Amino acid sequence: MNNILRSINKIKYFKREEEFKKGIGLTDEQKEEREACENSFLTFTEKAWPLIEGNAPFIPGWHAQAICEHLEALYKLEISRLIINLPPRVGKSNICSVLYTAWVWTKEPHLRFLYSSYAHSLSRRDSSRCRRLIQSDWYQGYWGNTFSLMGDVNSKIRFENNHNGYRLVSSVGGSNTGEGGHFEIEDDPNNIKEIFSEVIRNETNEWHNFVMSSRYSGTITQFRRLVVQQRTHEMDVTGNILAKDDARWIHLRLPMEFESQYRCITVPLKNTNGRKWQDPRKEEGELLWPTGFPENDLILFKEKEFHNSAQRIAGQLQQRPYPLGGGILKEEWFKAWKEKDLPEFEYILQSWDTAFTDNPTSSYSVCTTWGIFKDRGGINNIMLISLFKARLLYPDLRKMATRLARNYYDTWIEEIRIGNNPPDLVLIEEKSSGYGLLADLMRTNIPVMKFDPTKYGTKVSRCQRVSHLIENGLVWLPTEYPKYEFYTADSEMFIEAAISFSEDNIKKNSNDIIDSMSQAFIRLTSTGWLLNKEDPINDTEEQWRKERRRYY
Repeated sequence: MNNILRSINKIKYFKREEEFKKGIGLTDEQKEEREACENSFLTFTEKAWPLIEGNAPFIPGWHAQAICEHLEALYKLEISRLIINLPPRVGKSNICSVLYTAWVWTKEPHLRFLYSSYAHSLSRRDSSRCRRLIQSDWYQGYWGNTFSLMGDVNSKIRFENNHNGYRLVSSVGGSNTGEGGHFEIEDDPNNIKEIFSEVIRNETNEWHNFVMSSRYSGTITQFRRLVVQQRTHEMDVTGNILAKDDARWIHLRLPMEFESQYRCITVPLKNTNGRKWQDPRKEEGELLWPTGFPENDLILFKEKEFHNSAQRIAGQLQQRPYPLGGGILKEEWFKAWKEKDLPEFEYILQSWDTAFTDNPTSSYSVCTTWGIFKDRGGINNIMLISLFKARLLYPDLRKMATRLARNYYDTWIEEIRIGNNPPDLVLIEEKSSGYGLLADLMRTNIPVMKFDPTKYGTKVSRCQRVSHLIENGLVWLPTEYPKYEFYTADSEMFIEAAISFSEDNIKKNSNDIIDSMSQAFIRLTSTGWLLNKEDPINDTEEQWRKERRRYY
């Protein structure tokens, strides 16, 4: 008898479960929740969040409401083009790439989505999470009778429903087999590790401009486009769009720390009472999400993830690719050496950027000499020892290179300085103007090595690669004895080149001085003389970086 009762109860249980999955027999409270989720993407996000985050609760924040309401406006075609720039770890991919499709399908399951990211693995990850959410008991209980996933087209790359809607993923530059969508969504289209490659950057922008712009289903008026990313470069996909000044694109910019002069203002939303939405913060430096990303976590994040790089903080956290008030290198990053004698150098590297002409409109030949020394904490620092810059024909260039390889202070063309101060290594850029000099110096038994700049991208990307050394206070410039109020002539020439160095100025001035510096620093980091920004910092060094402020 008991077995019969258990079987009957089991049948009833499964029947209730089946009815729930079809939306039958919902309580009034459940019906209210379902309706609230359908009418508000933010409410849907709050309720669905634990299902995609391992039961972790949703932490409210005004930024999440702003994102959700802008995405609602995109769905309703109140806007058709949307850029969202915001920092990492604030829910970007969950909201835009996991939850959005699932929410839209509660209302119109026939709509089609094309998703892409710089990495196919990221697109597949978010697609899998979206599919699992749709298949969850909670979702099926509310919307199981609205649509169902097709069993024969149900994978990480693509899944469809029985209303001909689908979610298709690809990587940037990959093929979507020519299919179209009502939504074209790019989540992090630029790879941070490749952003300073002009070739890859241009390919990504062309893919956005000419490939994905035509991938629409139905009519062009139904085509919505979304780009969501943290800023990584002035001409990343966001920069590429903004440069076109297309009024259709609405730009939601959410910096980690508030900057009043860059307050974001967009369009009227459903909760703004007819007024344009704007960043609600009032205090300078006010955090984006203090309950989810508090100040102590932000300080640690800047140090551990970004190595306190002002350039990366400006782009990836503040959503403006360059720091306020300047270009790539800032004068205050350099340290002034205010002692009579230079430190004892452990290693000296000389770096040449050459040009074989004395034409007044041509590039300069530049040689910078750098010395490695230990600071009080035992950490290797680097100092500019001398700088030579001139336009020379090859015979004179060869003479100066030989002189400087014997005495790095011998920088005056007109007058030879007697002395024996050879560098440990002479580094020469591997290009047409450097091959002959390499061969000639080798014949005189000078320790010389070639440097291939093409391995490290453009002049800007090479500078970016080593700018953290300057930002972290590891690069020193000599000052004039005895007052130390002014830099030496070499230091002044170097500083002038450094602070004017930017991508725009590259077209006007080749900045050979900074190119010479970059190749020297790349060589020193690759051989272990200086810490590379990707290298771990041990506890002793990390503690010393904090303590060094007491001395400098």
